Amino acid sequence: MNFISTTFLLFLLLDPLALAVMLPSLLRAVPEKRRRFVIVREMFFGLIILLVFLFAGKHLLDFFGLAPSTLSISGGVVLFLLALGMLFPGIAAMTSATQESERDSEPFIVPIAIPLFAGPGAIAIVMLNGSKFLNTPNFFTFVLSVLVAWGASLLLLLVSPKLVKILGRRGNIALERLVGVMLILISVQMFFDGLTAYTSGEKNPGDVPAKHQIAQ
Repeated sequence: MNFISTTFLLFLLLDPLALAVMLPSLLRAVPEKRRRFVIVREMFFGLIILLVFLFAGKHLLDFFGLAPSTLSISGGVVLFLLALGMLFPGIAAMTSATQESERDSEPFIVPIAIPLFAGPGAIAIVMLNGSKFLNTPNFFTFVLSVLVAWGASLLLLLVSPKLVKILGRRGNIALERLVGVMLILISVQMFFDGLTAYTSGEKNPGDVPAKHQIAQ
């Protein structure tokens, strides 16, 4: 497993750049002195959610009788829709701003921890690779990649108020669109990898082809 590329891909999937742009709106009802605490708390909730799916992913697949190819295809579709929303904010769903009633209160788990941080795309990738690498030496490397990507995301969100001001509105939009393009490429690859595995006759939920691995 390539640790650096795996960590970078997870960082993109967690998409802290888009979340950083939305934080001022999401936290507008929170006193400024409390905002850092809220960010750290929500990020820890997000990490717990990812770790649950990482360690229990294989068991969940086995319990529901799902093949990893199914998860790869569905995860690719969901990730594509999320990325499409980043490129075209007018049709955004999961990455759009929350309703007025939600923005007038302090966020708790929803929407920052999930789905804006630990979203469907990130959960699908974590489950898929967790089920593949479980009981292998690469599993601990993948766990470390998740932790490093999470740590980098937390650091970015903590400095995001200054970063948003420095980049300005156009700079933030450009960054979000760039990440959206990269995620669309990843989602299409996930979809075709899952489709290839499915048409090749993959039946066993624990039998994940090499292509499904996030990096080797």
